[in-house]
Amino acid sequence: MMNVVIVGGGAIGKLLGACISKGGNIVTLVEPNAEVAQALNEQGIGLLDFDATSPDSASYSPIRVVTDGSELTNCDLVILAVKSFDTLQAVQQISHLVTDHSPLLSLQTGLGNLELMERVVERRHIIGGFTFMSGTSLGPSIVRNGGGGKTYIGELDGSVSERVNELSTLLNQCSLPCTAVKRVVGRLWCKVIVYSAVNTVTSILRVRNGELLEQMESITLLKRLIDEGKSVAQAKAIDLVFPELYNLLFDTCKKSSGNLSSMFQDILNKKRTEIDAQCGALAAFGEEVGVKTPTQQTMVELIKLIEYHQSKS
Repeated sequence: MMNVVIVGGGAIGKLLGACISKGGNIVTLVEPNAEVAQALNEQGIGLLDFDATSPDSASYSPIRVVTDGSELTNCDLVILAVKSFDTLQAVQQISHLVTDHSPLLSLQTGLGNLELMERVVERRHIIGGFTFMSGTSLGPSIVRNGGGGKTYIGELDGSVSERVNELSTLLNQCSLPCTAVKRVVGRLWCKVIVYSAVNTVTSILRVRNGELLEQMESITLLKRLIDEGKSVAQAKAIDLVFPELYNLLFDTCKKSSGNLSSMFQDILNKKRTEIDAQCGALAAFGEEVGVKTPTQQTMVELIKLIEYHQSKS
């Protein structure tokens, strides 16, 4: 049994919390929203299968929730599941928990998060990771599992260590399919390049992931975004593990065909998106290395305009 702290009570944070708690572990969730924290403390986390039609079929797991991570004293593992723009503040709040015996695992989709984490905690205490899990929050205490997406974790130096293997075993035992991998940073870049394209285009068109493959115009736009992202990665000498990113794109859209992308969910809920850590980061890195990314920059401008006009309504 492990004592796990999960920072972030969004869909992925709740999904992780429910599964790890069901696996017989102690889970503490750090969620600054007092209303969400109260609901979770009173009811636990309600987990719905991806094909469930009624919230009444949710199975609940007990969980402890705090609004301020600084009040926690110890744990065996910290999982970071906050939005990219909250990374620095979140890590500062729980940095005292991160030690040789309690690593910090990031499961965020975005670029620049690892660098922010290194400002606060030692690099050797950080485990890189990302997940293809998806979930949808249905109220403060219920989350719907979006399907059987896999999680990948590894050391930042590109290796697979004993602690990474042990953590992978834990997640698998909690019905969270996980693989310990080498070259995790390069794999993360592959995911960000593909998902930043899917996220932005679904958000602008206001469609589900699978609908992106219905028209050649959207496929062409997605490919252009991926080509620009890949050019940036190559210029930065990033070790892209999956050179055939088109295949990853098509596979992603097909496997999550009925899902709303995370960015589209944020827009529907009038929340701030992670555009700066996705297309914004690719455009910024492109400028650093002299690679032009006009399509990435256009996506940034369009999403920010949507955010602006929603904030006025």
